[in-house]
Amino acid sequence: MIALRNRRIAHTHWGVALSAAATLLFASCGNAAQFLATLRELRVVQEQINGVAGTNDVSVNLQNGRVLTIAVGNIAVSEKPGVERQDLLRHIAAAAYLAFPSRSQVEAVSVARVTRQRRYGFITYSVVTESQRFRPIQLIEPSGLTEHWVRPREASSRLYFVGVGHVRPDLVKQLAAHFRQTLGINVEELPAVSFDRVTVDDDRSQVVAEELVAAIRRRYPAAARDVNVRIIGVTGDDMYLRTMAGSWAFGFSWRSDDEHMAVVSYARMDPAALGLSPDPDMLRSRVTKMVAKDIGVLSFGLPLSNNPRSALYGNIGGTDELDVMTEYFEPQSTTPASR
Repeated sequence: MIALRNRRIAHTHWGVALSAAATLLFASCGNAAQFLATLRELRVVQEQINGVAGTNDVSVNLQNGRVLTIAVGNIAVSEKPGVERQDLLRHIAAAAYLAFPSRSQVEAVSVARVTRQRRYGFITYSVVTESQRFRPIQLIEPSGLTEHWVRPREASSRLYFVGVGHVRPDLVKQLAAHFRQTLGINVEELPAVSFDRVTVDDDRSQVVAEELVAAIRRRYPAAARDVNVRIIGVTGDDMYLRTMAGSWAFGFSWRSDDEHMAVVSYARMDPAALGLSPDPDMLRSRVTKMVAKDIGVLSFGLPLSNNPRSALYGNIGGTDELDVMTEYFEPQSTTPASR
């Protein structure tokens, strides 16, 4: 376990938080560089929670490299209704999760209100008065935002979804239904496309994004030639971009140069692919955001965004960025303090 606490040393039900000297000693016993990198990330979380909770009495732990645990003392909420207290804990958990740079490694976030008890020397005993545990999917839902869907100015293009290769057909259907409802646009489904031999790179054990799009063009030549048609393929196979093969190990999506077609791979969006427990809700959230980005560019002609909360965010390096994003093209904070 790696832990940070604003006080020097503390013993709680959450474990032991280390002083700077003890931290260095512990780090010397293992991978020091990795340990210190994680410690810096926990410091970022701690500073964020200090502001959200309005107190410096904050402990941040990473248990088993999978569970981010937050203990907060000196917050006067005992007189508030239970729902408000639970909302505060969820708000703290969401802020911690979104602030943690390596959030893709996190399987759960636990938050506790603690009361500090008697102190013996450097050791302070604490009692947990209330705690909650959250799945990451519970923490990435839009909060404190006024969402803005950009609706089409006119129905000048038709949008098709198509499964490619190994893909869950129910997921393609869910995506089509979702965007019909949220964007109010007509999304039609095409019969799935199987792989051509040239689609797979045997040396990398990955499919080639450019070849997937070419396979869709061969399967649906009339639609591919129609300037008023946009097609987004969805695959569950691991994918790489030939044009970025020297610098990217994989790709979530690739759009054709004419911006009429795109393909999205959800293989590495699955928490199970990262060694975590399977989470269909998280997988669906991530692939929905990636498809929303392609719809924004292909169907609405929108530019990429520098806003990490926007579905159009242009600097996605992995699921860490996907989880910060919303589905919305122009998310606006409802208050200046919202993050």
